[in-house]
Amino acid sequence: MLALELSRPGANGVHPEVATKIRTELYEERETPGAGIAAFAKAFIPSGTRIFCEEALIVVRDEARQPEVYKAVSSLPKDKQAAYWELAASSKPTKDVDWINQLRSSYDGEPDSFNAIVESHEQAWSIYETNRFSLRYPNGDYKLGIFPKSARLNHACAPNVFHRYNPRINRLTIHALKDIQPGEELNTSYIDICHPTVVRRQMLKGWGFRCQCVVCESPDDEQDYRRKQLEDIMKKVKKRESQRQLSGSNWPHKEYERSMKLIQKGVRLMNKEQMEESDTLGFLLTLATRYGLLMGQAEAAALWAASVVAIEEKCLGEDSNEHHAALVLRKTADAGGLASRTLLSSSILA
Repeated sequence: MLALELSRPGANGVHPEVATKIRTELYEERETPGAGIAAFAKAFIPSGTRIFCEEALIVVRDEARQPEVYKAVSSLPKDKQAAYWELAASSKPTKDVDWINQLRSSYDGEPDSFNAIVESHEQAWSIYETNRFSLRYPNGDYKLGIFPKSARLNHACAPNVFHRYNPRINRLTIHALKDIQPGEELNTSYIDICHPTVVRRQMLKGWGFRCQCVVCESPDDEQDYRRKQLEDIMKKVKKRESQRQLSGSNWPHKEYERSMKLIQKGVRLMNKEQMEESDTLGFLLTLATRYGLLMGQAEAAALWAASVVAIEEKCLGEDSNEHHAALVLRKTADAGGLASRTLLSSSILA
């Protein structure tokens, strides 16, 4: 990622917390047939609006198993425990049973109660598996957390909101990707959506449902073909970016041109699919800006950089690391890239 000079980060690069803010005047929760409790707009929500800014109920290591999750839940105050147990649990029991033997070895309660304890651990785990969100920190740490209000958002392969954990404020944020009308369901994407329907549905199996969103159910074969093209383009672009990193300053001009052709094709397809997320269009335009500056296309790069700033502001907010990185990139682009060739040459791949 682009290097940033941030003010006084705390542990894990986390900055002072802001208050949790859930815009209940903009949305409501409703029971839906077959999809549990979901979130719906009850007022007009303009594109870019931050709808949720939510603190986690629990945060655990990526390597956490059933006992650690259950302990985290049990340590919560009663009202927060209740909020956790109310969440959907749709994942299947894991085949790993070693933790049960470990639990038995430390269990000193009534023998007749042990099965009930195991069931409680499995229920806590199922809720965790169904509702967890990723938390990535600037120092490279990776954890998983439960955010009960955000967990009400169902998946769609053409989402109208975007979620991301913001380590600068220690909150999960949800922003509107487009103007949302009253009555529309708020949908985020659980997965990378640059894949055809068959692949996306396979990726979603872990959540225990078969996606039936408008994209997956669309009879438009051309749309599915565009998603397949995007899958291929993203793979090639990322592979070529890795190759560029290995080559350093020796990467030939013609290779930049080949990558730019792929990026431009990807941008056209994303515009057709109305993909304007940080992880899709934002990613490609960031690469286009960097490559454009390194190729001497300063004017075009400045326009692309301005688009990246707008995308990151809409998806993540002005207080996000990504938005600050986009501002640095735009400043570099406006200066014609002369001041920071090292910055432009660094990788944006995770």
